[in-house]
Amino acid sequence: MDSTETTPPRGPATPPKAKASPGPANAAAPEDSADADASAGPVAVAAPGGPAVEGALAGSADPEASGSPAVDGVPVGSASLADAVAPANPETAARPVHVDAPAGPADANASASRAEANVSASPANVDAPPIPADADAPAGPRIPAGAPALGLVTIGQAPRADLRPDAEPLLPGVRLVEHGALDADRFDGDAEAATRRLLAPEDGEAPLISRLRDGRSVLLGHGALIPRIEDAVGRAERDGAAATLLLCTGRFPAVRSRRPLLFAEPLVQQAVAATVGTDPVGIVCPHPDQAEDVSRRWAQLLPGRVQAATADPYGPAERVLDDIAAAARTLADRGSSWLVLDCIGYTERMRAAALRAADRPVLLARAIAVRMAAEVVAASG
Repeated sequence: MDSTETTPPRGPATPPKAKASPGPANAAAPEDSADADASAGPVAVAAPGGPAVEGALAGSADPEASGSPAVDGVPVGSASLADAVAPANPETAARPVHVDAPAGPADANASASRAEANVSASPANVDAPPIPADADAPAGPRIPAGAPALGLVTIGQAPRADLRPDAEPLLPGVRLVEHGALDADRFDGDAEAATRRLLAPEDGEAPLISRLRDGRSVLLGHGALIPRIEDAVGRAERDGAAATLLLCTGRFPAVRSRRPLLFAEPLVQQAVAATVGTDPVGIVCPHPDQAEDVSRRWAQLLPGRVQAATADPYGPAERVLDDIAAAARTLADRGSSWLVLDCIGYTERMRAAALRAADRPVLLARAIAVRMAAEVVAASG
């Protein structure tokens, strides 16, 4: 990624005045699963073990119904910011239903491919193999060993070299514990094709998209991903995380945790809703297959007009800023007063490019989610 250098965004010439918003009406619950039911309202994230949170696309408590795209994922918001935190209560929480990974092609070669990829549909709580150092990852500030820790769980692979330069300035004195849902999955050699097939979205499912360790991207479905996310959250907690942030703005069913687990989607959506009031809003998401679902889910939350455009944050470095600038300019030309870069993959440099191109205020999903997570860590002592 070309996002390791942060450029402060210029303020817009005449930014619209943020209106106080009464907040969305109580909406139905559930980050990255999607349900095609357009009538589902914004989703409230359930406590671990509670009813499934709506998937990234449509809002369904049934994990099999969840299939919404999540831009790193993206679905409908919850009724309040408090809904973004799933407080742990292992004594009373019933373990949520896990969705098995799709069986894959029904032929003799399918099982062989799965074995070759060395991937499991429902990984046990076994630590992933050691993560090699990422050549692009900056050294970062020195954090005392006893400092509070925040778990950062990506739906792709850790470490996220593209995230730290933006996250660390917002988390002074906080130790970051990174784990990825796909850390144990192989994307090399002959195993890669089988792995991608196993993790791919179902037909008609709005995809999730995330970053691999080497900077490439991967399209994901919810089925095989949910047990992997839970495993990564467990690893972060064993490494001392006081709270964990799921780095995806898609919608997910409940994930079992022992400590507070924050879902980026409702954190971002409720913050945006409180900021923009009734103004028209333009949403930038990564993949064309997500645009319709993203527009629908945000429209269920915001009272003003919502429209979407796409630009891949994980695309070729030489053109990614131009693509994002073009999407931002298109949305501004169509009348959007505010822009939202609705994927954890969008960086501060990308925000600055969108701001220059559109001359509109640009809200960045990763910055909103990380700031709220910092507050939870501070509250936990």
